[in-house]
Amino acid sequence: MKHKIYLLLIAVMAAVLPINAATMAEADALYSEGKFAEAATQYQSILETGKVSADLYYNLGNTYYRMGKIADAIIQYERALRLDANHEDAQHNLAFVQTLTIDKIDAVDHVFLVDWWKFIYRLTTPDIWAYVSVSLFVICLLCVAFYLFSSQMWMRKTGFSMAIVCFFFSLITVFCASSRQAEMDDTSLAIVYIPTVTTKSSPDNSGNDLFILHEGTKVRIKSVVGEWSEIQTEDGNTGWLPTTAIVVI
Repeated sequence: MKHKIYLLLIAVMAAVLPINAATMAEADALYSEGKFAEAATQYQSILETGKVSADLYYNLGNTYYRMGKIADAIIQYERALRLDANHEDAQHNLAFVQTLTIDKIDAVDHVFLVDWWKFIYRLTTPDIWAYVSVSLFVICLLCVAFYLFSSQMWMRKTGFSMAIVCFFFSLITVFCASSRQAEMDDTSLAIVYIPTVTTKSSPDNSGNDLFILHEGTKVRIKSVVGEWSEIQTEDGNTGWLPTTAIVVI
């Protein structure tokens, strides 16, 4: 009975995987032919199956750019970079598309150590950081054993020193994995999705007008009250706007 179940699972996988591959190939072909609306539909259908990847978001971003949908393109490039912060093509295209937006907001300068830490934990994925951390911890345990059971003093000192170093870097990689995962799970970043929206001083239409934002501008959601979201722009300005005016990255 188990043998039959295994054969059935293999048959299902063999039937499904080619369909996904064919869909991706078809979407790429449609894009090459200039059929951008059809290509976008195909790419979206792949995303709906849960087969997400940085390259898929990147391709969809390119498609939306070709369709003249700047906000959609920015959203997809940002999603690509969420999965792969070092995706150079997505970085380049995002920077270019952002030059086409109306709002030119200069981000608040970060402390050097913050930027340095982001550079470190974005070097790879949370899973790889976790594997490295576990490996270092295992080496640490081996070094402890080496320290406890070695008969010569220099070997004991070496084992002790190596155990300390491995344990320290194991902790660092744990923090890297945690920071990268937290960044990937962050749902507070959003893109303004309508041509123009006026931010308010309170979560209702009776609030005072503060400033105007345009399509494609990146904001951070600080809180949500009913149908309103309190947002913060990259230069630190805050205000309220309808939640329907933004799309979470």
